[in-house]
Amino acid sequence: MKYDLRKWQKEALALWADAGCRGIFKVVTGGGKTVFSQACIQFALENWPDLRVFIVVPTVSLADQWAVSLTEEGGIPKSEITVYRRKQKTRTRFVVIVINTARTIMTDLADSARDNMLVVDECHRAGSDQNAKALGGEFVATVGLSATPERPYDDNLEDRIVPRLGKVLYEYGLAEARKDGVISEFDLVNVNVPLTRPEQTEYRRVSQLIGHRSKQLSGCSPAERQADARLNSLLRRRASIANNAAMRTATTIRLIEQHRSKKCIVFHESVTAINKMLAIAQERGHSATIYHTGIDGEYRRENLRLFRTGVFDVLFSCKALDEGMNVPEVEIAVIAAATATQRQRIQRLGRVLRPAKHKDRATVYTLYSTDAEETRLVGEAANLADIARVRWIGVSTQDEQRKDSRK
Repeated sequence: MKYDLRKWQKEALALWADAGCRGIFKVVTGGGKTVFSQACIQFALENWPDLRVFIVVPTVSLADQWAVSLTEEGGIPKSEITVYRRKQKTRTRFVVIVINTARTIMTDLADSARDNMLVVDECHRAGSDQNAKALGGEFVATVGLSATPERPYDDNLEDRIVPRLGKVLYEYGLAEARKDGVISEFDLVNVNVPLTRPEQTEYRRVSQLIGHRSKQLSGCSPAERQADARLNSLLRRRASIANNAAMRTATTIRLIEQHRSKKCIVFHESVTAINKMLAIAQERGHSATIYHTGIDGEYRRENLRLFRTGVFDVLFSCKALDEGMNVPEVEIAVIAAATATQRQRIQRLGRVLRPAKHKDRATVYTLYSTDAEETRLVGEAANLADIARVRWIGVSTQDEQRKDSRK
């Protein structure tokens, strides 16, 4: 392997070996999950010389990154690696496969005719009814990796993932990674973006409908409430009002202009919104591009490559890069809109916290418009008080924003 193992990786590897080469590892994004899993692979190869290794990932982009990592960091020849496509025959020792494909053929690929190892990146994805099928097959060694293996609203981590991959053996969180210098120093800047009067009126109206529908479902089970189409429709409508607030676009553009020429990534939930932001940024002379699953795959990958190599300074993304993107040089992130899930928050923070040469600090701006968003950010600020600098600003305090951005 190219890299020496960090202290946590050595400890986790020993635990995994003692547990019969089975287990799940909860590691903060940017903490070194990929290198750790390669150490597990190396250990397994020493014990099963004819081992075949299957690596299951959630997205095509992550599959491509794994193939590169196996070669550049693991020293494995390209001829020994297959990024699996449908109806493909492969005899290579290392097979990287997207979970949607793995769930239909993994049992056949990983049969008992030889020793097999299974590595599942972002293993929380394997807890759904269909994706759990990707864990089929016969394996002498298993590794599950995730910053957030727990699944809200169900018990499928314990019911489906643990029986196949093993228990959670080791946790390495944000505080430990910051203390060890594994992630860069960072600032969290929470920016209040008020709703317009029409937006406020509509937000309150939909909130009242949500309250009324919740009362109607008060006698139902949590699963029935979660599955209720009317309630889900209202919740999506309310989230859309907040996420598409008119001031979010103007505030995002102003923030990236404050950090012109620095490598910046902007996250949003709407393709329409990021297309609009991209057009405005380009009109103002920013070297900017876009990444989302609605554009052609080759064009999408080229945009990401050019952002990594410095041709573009600003990358606008809609969900597609929440998991798997590795561009340590990113210094600025603007979370223009987000879901309420803690998993997405952790993944997006991880996109900008990786250390890099000439990178002193990272800054994450989070735009918020509602009391619910503010409550989540207040809780996060309390939890990260000893880890990050947290500041709160309003969109009208331009002088304060400029002052803070220079600190």
